Amino acid sequence: MLTNVFGDVRTLVLFLVTFTAIIAVHEFGHYATARLLGMRVLEFAFGFPPRAWSVVHAGITYSVNWIPFGGFVRILGQDDFSIRQQGAGEPGSFTSKPWWAQAIVLAAGVTMNMVLAIVVLTAAFTTGSTAPTGEVQVDQVAQGSPAAAAGIRVGDIVTAIDGRPVTNSSDLVRYVQRRAGNEVTLQIKRNGGPIPPITAIPREEPPEGEGPLGIRLEELQAPVAVPVPQAVGQALALSGDVIRQIGELPGQLLASGAGAGGGPAVGGPIEIFRVTGQVSELGVPTFLKLVGVLSVNLAVLNIIPFPGLDGGRLFFVLIGGIFRRRPSPQVEAAIHAVGFVLLLALLVVVSIADIRRVVGG
Repeated sequence: MLTNVFGDVRTLVLFLVTFTAIIAVHEFGHYATARLLGMRVLEFAFGFPPRAWSVVHAGITYSVNWIPFGGFVRILGQDDFSIRQQGAGEPGSFTSKPWWAQAIVLAAGVTMNMVLAIVVLTAAFTTGSTAPTGEVQVDQVAQGSPAAAAGIRVGDIVTAIDGRPVTNSSDLVRYVQRRAGNEVTLQIKRNGGPIPPITAIPREEPPEGEGPLGIRLEELQAPVAVPVPQAVGQALALSGDVIRQIGELPGQLLASGAGAGGGPAVGGPIEIFRVTGQVSELGVPTFLKLVGVLSVNLAVLNIIPFPGLDGGRLFFVLIGGIFRRRPSPQVEAAIHAVGFVLLLALLVVVSIADIRRVVGG
């Protein structure tokens, strides 16, 4: 019981530090570009008020707050939820700068998150991140299945099928499904060495829960360290995969809403907390991969042109730059406030789903 308590506290601290670091990097992008472009930064804060400690340097308040989750940067003339903007139009204010300067500052947070993701993912791959070895192992054999009749055993490693090398389970499954009703020949490695080829005929209509051959597969994984150039390529590829998956999510959710299956699982803070605890047990490289993936997620979600997000603010700035006209500060403030409330409501809904998933409801 005591071990569980300490484990939960450790996971909570790790979760809060991780998220605060990711968001601090995001906010540093806003902070650095604002200063470079001559905007007056009022505050750089870790966490959210009430304030625990602060120091003022060069007219900027650097603060640590009691709610240890995230952070923020305050720039003169930029308060999206206030009808009366403090210092709006004054020299050094956000609104006194041209639209392109405002756009750079707004996009800098997302850019820094992508930079962070590439850096930590590269570090993960160069230090030995857990990755597929290219070996596909038989994890389960159903009784009475073609695989069982052919003599396939748990622990066998499938190296080829019909002369085609097997390096991942998905390709093997798809090939077997296409060959249902026809004989296939599998090359198998058992106890570290090859055995004579095994033939089997995949079933065209297997029992529910079983595949055509009646086997369950797993891809063996191990720590694999790669050179820096290759690690950068893998970091870029993984980041691209995460962006693609997020891009596909709305369509999947709409499909599930139309009755096409259960839909993808969308996790909120509670689910991320649970995953953080699990991943932290798998070593530093694997944990760095989680940090990288979370940073990509934050970047993509923040650039969406939705009110209350950086993307929503950037949308108004770009509209003003293109058409030389923007809505009044009052209208923008109201739109961002509504968007922020909707985001909070979505967070509550997702968190409730997380709780139900954890308790099995």
